Amino acid sequence: MKNRSNLKSLYFDNRKRAPYLFTLPFILSFLLFFIYPMIYMFVMSFQRLEGIDTVKYIGIDNYKRILTDAHLGTAFTNSILFTIGILVINVVLAVLLAVALNNKKTLFRNFFRSTIYLPALTSIIVAGIYFRLFFGSGEQTPLNTFMTLLNLPAKQWLYNTKLTGIVALVIMSTWRWLGTNAMYFLCGLQSIPDELYEAASIDGANSIQKFWYIIVPGLKPIFVFVITILTYGGLRMFGESYVLWTNGDTPGGIGLTMVLYIYKTAFNQFDTGYASALSVILFIGLVLINLLYVRFLGIGKKEASQW
Repeated sequence: MKNRSNLKSLYFDNRKRAPYLFTLPFILSFLLFFIYPMIYMFVMSFQRLEGIDTVKYIGIDNYKRILTDAHLGTAFTNSILFTIGILVINVVLAVLLAVALNNKKTLFRNFFRSTIYLPALTSIIVAGIYFRLFFGSGEQTPLNTFMTLLNLPAKQWLYNTKLTGIVALVIMSTWRWLGTNAMYFLCGLQSIPDELYEAASIDGANSIQKFWYIIVPGLKPIFVFVITILTYGGLRMFGESYVLWTNGDTPGGIGLTMVLYIYKTAFNQFDTGYASALSVILFIGLVLINLLYVRFLGIGKKEASQW
């Protein structure tokens, strides 16, 4: 009896420990690859690298330097413009696309629903090469060929003005992530009960009223999620700018973004202390923006009925 009692006690003890054992690899990975680098980055933001292996503590000088950095102003402006562009275009188009794919009357909707995610699976290197050719400065490039057909002069789209550079980045990012965002909204649409649409039809509501009073409130959590990840992605965008302009060498800072500037500061100028300070400020800004989204959109609060 005693042996059976010991085995039973051991069995229940193992069951209690099992969840901790299964989550231990994730916790260790999180501490090793996220928390530790964050702490180390914060410490480095108060230092300056002198020579190969000499580090000097300089207090908050790196943070003071942020206030007078002209290149940072360019990178910040570009990142804000890019983020606004992808927010407006991606959210609006993704919602409309999701509504169309959710409509049973849409032709080939199953085909589009199964292929809409493919651009997100494309390597950013491949996408960058394609869009670099598309926006190329030669007269035979696709965009300039189209301009010639309209009797308009060819342009160096990636080297013309800041506006054309930002537009090129927005178009490339929209092509890659529009399908993914539409899938998020489509999942949200499918969770809205059909009874709400039927009740609205009985009350005489038209399509626009159904959209504003059923679809928009029903997709509120999806809006917050998509807006949050788009904001994160916009402000920390690196890959698109790096591949669209070879190695991120943007003339006059046309495609210079926050993370690209941090990358160049750390690995081209070897100013890791200042790059760490920039990273800390960017991280704090992203967290504050997320908190503002959650508070402004009222996530977690009980919502009154719309009817």
